[in-house]
Amino acid sequence: MTDQKGRIALVTGGAQGIGAATARRFLADGFAGVLLVDRNAEGLAAAKASLSVLGRVETLAGDLLDASLPARAVAAALKAFGRLDVLVNAAGNTERCGLDDTTPESFDRLFGVNVKAPLFMMQEAVKAMRGQGGGVIVNVSSMLAHGGPPNLATYSASKAALVTLTRASANAVKREGIRIFAINLGWALTEGEQKLQTTFHKLPEDWSKQIGKRMPSGRLILPEDVAGVMAFLVSPPAYMMTGAVIDYEQMPAGTFNSHPALAPE
Repeated sequence: MTDQKGRIALVTGGAQGIGAATARRFLADGFAGVLLVDRNAEGLAAAKASLSVLGRVETLAGDLLDASLPARAVAAALKAFGRLDVLVNAAGNTERCGLDDTTPESFDRLFGVNVKAPLFMMQEAVKAMRGQGGGVIVNVSSMLAHGGPPNLATYSASKAALVTLTRASANAVKREGIRIFAINLGWALTEGEQKLQTTFHKLPEDWSKQIGKRMPSGRLILPEDVAGVMAFLVSPPAYMMTGAVIDYEQMPAGTFNSHPALAPE
């Protein structure tokens, strides 16, 4: 990958999963520093201890439902590093609810974390990036932005909104050296997904192996896989791209009825 020395990234959801793996990849590629943002203070401390061997890591604990967090996060990055080159909106709410059981409160939580927070994180990041001649933003969306199961209908709607927001925002800043992307993520094995499947869905601890072996590649997506895509999108070879929404999934969009994880043995 092209040398990335001197660049600075802000990563939400940085305590674990996609966010932590992306931060690790950025530092390994030569980034001068990363600011990790997450509501999990203990997880942030652990991530910082693990990643600091690769480079400078700063953290900010905060809830993305707090409207003041985007401005505070970007200000913290600028104070710590003096610039901001990359924003990754990796944090997300995967709350289960649909047509029959979505409440005003669950709707606000889902759209607050999955749409409102990325919007205002982008707004604050763009202010900083304009002053330095450009930057890159990557939003983590979901394949369910194409449409989802009944108990994830509201989540799916929030991710569809994030996809549209990504394209519209990329169009707004396309002449300012700022490039914006989204990754529609397929089924990925993260710490959060492991906890959700074993507690909420009551699946066995080895659920990912059983489902993964029915996937085309023989496994689920790993955070490190996604981090590799992130590394490309923020690199100079991707300079001629913006507004792209990448389906990072083993099954093409529109084929979910034949998804191997859902098909009978």
